[in-house]
Amino acid sequence: MTAKPTVLVVGAGIGGLTAALALGRQGFPVRVYERRTSLRIETSGTGVTIWSNATTALAALGLEKQLLEAGIPIERSRVMTERDVSVIRTPVQSFTWPGSTPGVTIARGDLARVLTDACESLDVEIHFGANIADFSADGERAVVRFDDGSEAEGDVLVGADGLKSGVSGIAARLLGTSEPVYTGVTTYRGVSDSACGVPEGTVHLFQARHGVNGGAWHIAGGRVTWTIGHPAPEGGEDEPGTRRAHVMALAERFDGPPRCLVENTPEERLLRTDLYYSDWREQWSKGRVTILGDAAHAVTTVLGQGACQAIEDGVVLADEMAASPGDPVAALKAYEQARMERVRSVRDTIFKVAGAPQVDNPLLRPLFLRMTTFFAHRNQEAMWRGLQQPPRLHHTPALNTAARP
Repeated sequence: MTAKPTVLVVGAGIGGLTAALALGRQGFPVRVYERRTSLRIETSGTGVTIWSNATTALAALGLEKQLLEAGIPIERSRVMTERDVSVIRTPVQSFTWPGSTPGVTIARGDLARVLTDACESLDVEIHFGANIADFSADGERAVVRFDDGSEAEGDVLVGADGLKSGVSGIAARLLGTSEPVYTGVTTYRGVSDSACGVPEGTVHLFQARHGVNGGAWHIAGGRVTWTIGHPAPEGGEDEPGTRRAHVMALAERFDGPPRCLVENTPEERLLRTDLYYSDWREQWSKGRVTILGDAAHAVTTVLGQGACQAIEDGVVLADEMAASPGDPVAALKAYEQARMERVRSVRDTIFKVAGAPQVDNPLLRPLFLRMTTFFAHRNQEAMWRGLQQPPRLHHTPALNTAARP
C-alpha cells in the first residue's frame, strides 16, 4: 500500500490543531509548526463561543466528552439594552441540527489543551518556537524553512497561521499580500472571577448607543469572560495605568453585569485588541499548498463564527484528503470547493448583522428597538439553523453519531 502523504501544518491555533488532529485520525503523518511556546498557546486570549456546527465537527473526531467537560453547554443567547432590559432572546440550542452536539462556551486555552492532548494521543508532532522564514512547493514536495536555518519537508503544506498570513505568512507568499481591514472597533476583554448575574448557559450580549456593545459568558471554574467594544482609531494604545479607567468608563454606560465584571477582573487580565477582517479570496489552494481559518477568510467577531469556521475547515480538509490520498493536489482543490459556498454564506450573514443600523436619538430609539426585536424574532430560527449546520463528512469514520447531520 502506498504511504499516505506527509502534511506540514503551519500554525497551532484552533484551526491548525483541528486540521492536524483530523488528518492524524485519517492516518496521515502530520507535523505542526508554531512560532509561540506551548505555554503561550494555553494562556493566550480569554474565552470563545464554539457553536453547535463546530462542536459537532469536533465530536466527529472523538472530542464530544472532552468539550462538554471543559466547556459550558450553550442553551440560549440574549441581547440587553444599556438599561439591562432584554430585547432579543434566542433559544439557540433549539435551533441546532438533529443529533448534533450542543455548542459550548470555553476558555481558549482549555480548547487548545483539548486539541493538543488529542493530537499527542495520535503521535502528531507539534513543534513550538518554530519561526517560519519561507517555503517552497515545487514538483512533488513542500519545504518549509525556519529562521534558524533548518528545514522541514513534506508532501502537503497547510497555512493556518492566522490573519497575519495576509501580509507575511503562507497566504501572502502563495496568493499575494492582502492587508487586514480594520473594522473601526477596538475591544477590551477580560475574565471575571465573579459571575455578576450572568446566567450559566447563556451568551449575554449588551448594546448601548454610539456603537458601544459587548458580551459575556461562563467558562470553567465559575469564571465569566467578557468583552466591550467601541469605535476608535486604529492602533490606539492606553497609557500605562489607564486601561482599567478606560474600560470602566465604557462599562458604566450599562446597568446590570458589565460594571461588576470589570470590577472583578484583575488588571493583568485586561486586554485591548483592534478588530480586523480580511477581504474575500476566490482562491485558497495552489498545487500542494492550501490555507484555512483566518489565513483564508477572517471575519469580524459578530456571531462568534471565526473559530467555528476554522474548525469546519480542518475537518473538511482531512475528509477530502482521505478521499484522494494519492492525489493531494486534487484533494486540496476539493476542500476549497467544498468550503467556499459555506464560508461565503456565513460571512454574508455576519456582515449583514454587523451592518445593522444604529439609532442614537433617544426619541426614536424605543421604536427602533421594537422593530429590531420584531424582525429578529421572525428571522432568528432560519439564521441560527443555517449558522449551526454541521459539515457533511463523507470519508471520516464517525466516532460519534452526531458527525452526520
